[in-house]
Amino acid sequence: MSSYPPHPYAAAEAPHRPAVERSDRHRVWQLVAGAVAFVLAQLVAGTVSVLAHVFNTGALVGSTGELTGGEYLIGMCAGALVALVLYALIVGTIGKAPWLGLRGSSVPLEIAIGLGVGAVLIAGSVGLIALFGGYRITGVEVSGGILLALAAGIGAGFMEEILFRGFLLRILDAWLGTWWALILSSVLFGAVHLTNPEATWLGTVGIMVSAGGLLGGAYILTRRLWLPIAIHISWNFVQGGIFSSDISGTGDSHGLFTAQWPGPAWLTGGTMGMEGSVLTIAVAVIAAGGILHLALKHGMIVGPVRRERRAAREPEAREPDPRGTEPQ
Repeated sequence: MSSYPPHPYAAAEAPHRPAVERSDRHRVWQLVAGAVAFVLAQLVAGTVSVLAHVFNTGALVGSTGELTGGEYLIGMCAGALVALVLYALIVGTIGKAPWLGLRGSSVPLEIAIGLGVGAVLIAGSVGLIALFGGYRITGVEVSGGILLALAAGIGAGFMEEILFRGFLLRILDAWLGTWWALILSSVLFGAVHLTNPEATWLGTVGIMVSAGGLLGGAYILTRRLWLPIAIHISWNFVQGGIFSSDISGTGDSHGLFTAQWPGPAWLTGGTMGMEGSVLTIAVAVIAAGGILHLALKHGMIVGPVRRERRAAREPEAREPDPRGTEPQ
C-alpha cells in the first residue's frame, strides 16, 4: 500500500531519482512571464466581472451600485482559469517542462485535504478567539457576501498561488534552495498585502509568517500547486463567507454568521481581519511547522540546483581508475 506523500525517491527501477523535479529551463523568463500572466489574469477577472454586471443590469458599475457576489464570482473564476492556462503554457513552452507542478495521480486527494485543512484551521482559530472573548455570533444570514467570499477565495487561491508558489517559490528554490526560497517568497507574499485598504503592519507580518509558511510548506511538501490552492480557497472562504471576518484587510465581510469582534486588535486582528490575530498566526505557524516537518522527512527540502549538479559530478571524478590508480 502506497503512502502519502510519496517517498522522495522513485521505485527500485529508478533508484536515487529525486521526486523534486527541477529540470525546467529559462527560469528568469519564466518569472517575468509569470508576473505578466498575474497582471493579465487580474485584468480578465475585473473585466469579466464588469461585463457580467452590464449583462445583468444593462448599466456600468457605479450607476446601479457595486458588483454583486455572483458577478464577482464569475469574474474571479475567469481570472483563475486564465492564470492556470497561462501557467501551463509558460512552464511548457518557456520552461520546457510540461505540466510541472500540476500533474499527479493524487491531485483529487490534495484538493480535498487542502479544503479541509483550510476550514479546520480557520474554524479552530475562530474558536480560540471566541474563547478569549473576541468573537460573538449575533445571527445567521444567507446573503451575497457568501458568494463574495467564495470569489475572493477562488481568485486569490489560483492567481496568488500560481504567482507566489508556482513561479516565485519554485524558481527561488532552484536558485537558492528551499529554505531561502520559502523565506523570501513569504516576505514578498506578506508585503503585497500592505496595499489592501485596511491592512495593518501586525497583520502583514502575520501573513508573512503564518500564511506564507503554511502555503509555501504545502507546495514544498507536494511540489504541486493543488494543495496550497485548495488551502487558500478554503482559508479565505471560511473566514469571510462563514464567520464574517474581514479578509486580509480588504474590507468588511458578511458571511453566514453575522458576528461581532469585540476586543483588542492583537486578539481579533482589528481591521486586518482574523489573519492579524496572534491566535490565528499561532495556529497557522503550528500547522506550517507540521507540514514542513513532513516535507523535511520526505526529502522535499533541498539545496540549490547548482549544488546538486556539483554533487552529482563529484562521484564521477572520484571513481577509481580501472588500471588501479586514483585520479588526481
